[in-house]
Amino acid sequence: MRVGAIPESVAERLAVAAGVAPVPLYDTFISVFLARTVMVATKVGAFEALAKGPLTAEDVARRCDSDPRAVARLLDALTGTGYVTRRKGRYGLGRLARTWLLQDSPRSLRDKVLFQFVEWRFVEQYEDYVRTGHTVHMHDQMSQADWKLYQQAMYSLARNTAPEIVRKAPVRRNPRRMLDVGGSHGFVSVAFCRRYPGLRSTVLDLPEAIEHAAPLLAREDMGDRVVHRAGDATRDELEAETYDIVFVGQLIHHFDGEQNRDLVARAAAALRPEGTLVVYDAAPRHEHGDQHGALANLYGAVASASKAWSEAEIAGWMTGAGLMPGRPIPLRAGTQWLVPGLKPRR
Repeated sequence: MRVGAIPESVAERLAVAAGVAPVPLYDTFISVFLARTVMVATKVGAFEALAKGPLTAEDVARRCDSDPRAVARLLDALTGTGYVTRRKGRYGLGRLARTWLLQDSPRSLRDKVLFQFVEWRFVEQYEDYVRTGHTVHMHDQMSQADWKLYQQAMYSLARNTAPEIVRKAPVRRNPRRMLDVGGSHGFVSVAFCRRYPGLRSTVLDLPEAIEHAAPLLAREDMGDRVVHRAGDATRDELEAETYDIVFVGQLIHHFDGEQNRDLVARAAAALRPEGTLVVYDAAPRHEHGDQHGALANLYGAVASASKAWSEAEIAGWMTGAGLMPGRPIPLRAGTQWLVPGLKPRR
């Protein structure tokens, strides 16, 4: 899925085709305005205020403890985007906001949108990175409040993706033991364990992640079937031939090639024969022309001195570790993939 100038009329399509439409303005000026507007509306609670029905701007401002005239401008800015509707001086909640930005929605991404205030700080350092090549190392710069919001954001993403991951991941029948590397909130493990009644999972993550992720896992009421283990995925020894599933989700874009090669080798050794390593991440489809992959590469370089690794690179690490890579499996969003690797029988 691409982001950019989307023509809405024949004249606009012709202008884009002829190269006379100011596309860079939409890629920068308009996109920045839209992003910040949605983020602020989420943060001040404008969408939550409208959850139970249409209100005037004054009513929304009162519920958000904000300025009425400013709130009216904010809501007007959102009426052309699908997030807010307006009729007879009253504002209502659009389908986009109701589905994705209400706290109690089953598909809520509210916490991820709020974490984008933290990510915005790192994006503002792109120029320094380009001029100096120095990486931000985001995990070293985050406060305790940032870490808490980070775990909540990843939890909100996982609630949307985990059911599809579990449905599509090619794992052995009746798995018993799982290792979820960098799994923080543990929701992917929860989803696997709910699908496979005999499965238990250990979630390996940094102590600072577990501190704020543990309450999120507790919400799922899984008891001792899903437990946390504090550690470091870049160096911890893993129990040999113990697990039927090793899952590495949204982690490799924080590590360099050597770290990932070593992680895959340790994961392979931890698998039982016929066990499966499942790597889940944003994998660029090709070197040029993949908007999401290319932008993810830049962000990975700035935030973690890494990049978005391709399916071929992931498969290469698996082959080197003695696994048999399977065909990459696309997820519904089209920008993220599962890359499985099977450990052969002896």
